[in-house]
Amino acid sequence: MKRRDFLKKTGIITAGTILVPSFLRANMFSNKLLIGKKRLVVIQLSGGNDGLNTMVPFGMDEYYKNRSAIGLAQEELLKVGDLFGFHPKLKGLHDLHQKGMLAIINSVGYPNPNRSHFRSMDIWHTASDSNEYLTTGWLGRYLDANCNNAYEGIELGGQLSLAMKGMETSGIAMTNPKAFYDTIHSDFFNELGDPVTENGELNYLYKVFNDTKNSAKYIFDQYSLKPNPTIYAPGQLGQQLKQIATLIKSDIQTPVFYTQLGGFDTHINQKFAQDRLFTQLNGGVTSFIEDLEKDDLLKDTTIMIFSEFGRRLEQNASRGTDHGAANVMFIIDKDLNSTAINQYNQLDLQDLENGDPKFKVDFRSVYQEVLTSTLDVDANKVLGKKFDGLNLWG
Repeated sequence: MKRRDFLKKTGIITAGTILVPSFLRANMFSNKLLIGKKRLVVIQLSGGNDGLNTMVPFGMDEYYKNRSAIGLAQEELLKVGDLFGFHPKLKGLHDLHQKGMLAIINSVGYPNPNRSHFRSMDIWHTASDSNEYLTTGWLGRYLDANCNNAYEGIELGGQLSLAMKGMETSGIAMTNPKAFYDTIHSDFFNELGDPVTENGELNYLYKVFNDTKNSAKYIFDQYSLKPNPTIYAPGQLGQQLKQIATLIKSDIQTPVFYTQLGGFDTHINQKFAQDRLFTQLNGGVTSFIEDLEKDDLLKDTTIMIFSEFGRRLEQNASRGTDHGAANVMFIIDKDLNSTAINQYNQLDLQDLENGDPKFKVDFRSVYQEVLTSTLDVDANKVLGKKFDGLNLWG
């Protein structure tokens, strides 16, 4: 087969159910748990979630002055102290916070914020400065430095995020393990064989393909080890989290899982959109937590929830909000420092920058904590420099 034809055919893979990973070492597959202290599960809220209507500052007059149409009434909220309350659709997250298992990190951002979805997401994915352009993601660099196989970073979704792309070792994206396996083991790909040619580039492509095929089998075999009858809340996120839970129950050698929920670009009729999206988020996360708890696996898991930017304080004319800057993040873990679950829930609505709340916590400080305490690695080697410590873990 000509290289052009091979690339054309494999384009079906890269644009669809899976992404061909960088070099895999299939002979290193093992049933023994080799990952660090914990597994990290990242949930990305794509589109710029409105943090001010997520963790609502009901105790600040400026909130209602600027949001007469979309401000959430105090009596609706799931309160945390005298100033803040969770959105009413986030009861499961509120319950986790009450149990000391969820840290609220508010006013998270970076200097000189960018309001473009694409650029700001690139900044969050690569952990770069706003004027710096990197081609590798922060989790991709973690994989480069600490892992050998693409299956050590799995993203549930049709496309691999920049966050998961390394220089040598990238993660692998799939819609689900069965679709991944079925696609790579289709008749067409089975006929490719393992030719030896004088074309080094083509030989490498075949090697990548064969290693991908082995990875597909490993993931599917692990996924099939323990059937998971747990019923999850409806919605795509819930089903993706169920697949992650099923893989975790199999003892797969994967320290990083990634998924996302889209639709948060709420310029129009925000309340309806957030109600719907938060119902999915809350239901998916709650089902996931309960599922892992049944097998005592939550103690080995950290969940990070983030979005690429927040929204402006003032509502717009369409009962929505426009692109902002600083935002709220959530970290879920059973071993959090008890003082940290509220320590960084801070917000100043009187000191704005171009209509946006100013950032108080650099998002890379959160990454640094996760790399150090969850993935048990040297964060400096991944992020390139040291950021303020948050002491999220006791």
